[in-house]
Amino acid sequence: MADGPPGRLSEPAASRSLYTGYHDWKGWGALFTYDAEAAGYFSGELRDVVLSGARVLEIGFGSGSLLAWAKDQGARVYGAEIAGASIKAAEQFGVTLLPADLSQAASDYCDHFDTVIAFDVFEHLSFAEIDAALTALGTMLRPGGRLVLRFPNGQSPFGLQPQMGDPTHKVALSRSVMELLIAGHSFKIVRYGPSYVHGGHGMGKRLARSVRAILRGLISQTLNFIYATNIPYDPVVVIVLERAGKDEVSG
Repeated sequence: MADGPPGRLSEPAASRSLYTGYHDWKGWGALFTYDAEAAGYFSGELRDVVLSGARVLEIGFGSGSLLAWAKDQGARVYGAEIAGASIKAAEQFGVTLLPADLSQAASDYCDHFDTVIAFDVFEHLSFAEIDAALTALGTMLRPGGRLVLRFPNGQSPFGLQPQMGDPTHKVALSRSVMELLIAGHSFKIVRYGPSYVHGGHGMGKRLARSVRAILRGLISQTLNFIYATNIPYDPVVVIVLERAGKDEVSG
């Protein structure tokens, strides 16, 4: 998975210091490489977005594995990041780099991107920073373009581990929180649910993941029944937002 520090809009120096050892802490190996399992995950998670021939921006690309895979799918890849090692590797890989403060690039990239991806990024931002990012991306995405976000599930007790296990996280997110955050922006929700589970390679791994998926589904159904809710209880969720066309916004 492309799990990494965000391409930040702004960050005080004291907070930025937390990212000094982030690369080693996350256990990243070679940058801008991916294996068959990562490819299977990316393919499943991004099943409903444009990649081939598309302009794809990843915010907080971290290890670069997703951008490397997207480039192999025929995408024209762009990235925003604050980690020096990642930025250097991206330059060598041929990624077009944008400033970490996306508002600085919004006017230059108006209606430019087909797909923007931010895996494990928005929880690192304050609500004000998220609002600024949504404003910039509402300009940078073409009408009909999609923004794919992955984050710890703020509505689930099982989301506590990924949320609280990283000291750089600032906010807890969920569908209901995102609904409020996108109010007034040119986005609509087209998909929300658990992060894609790739079956993996090898009979044993596929069987184990299938059993876990069944058990998680049963737990979610049970908790939704007990608490009269209708939400995913998986620890990590994905939301896909689509930029509305001008007629939709005006309407």
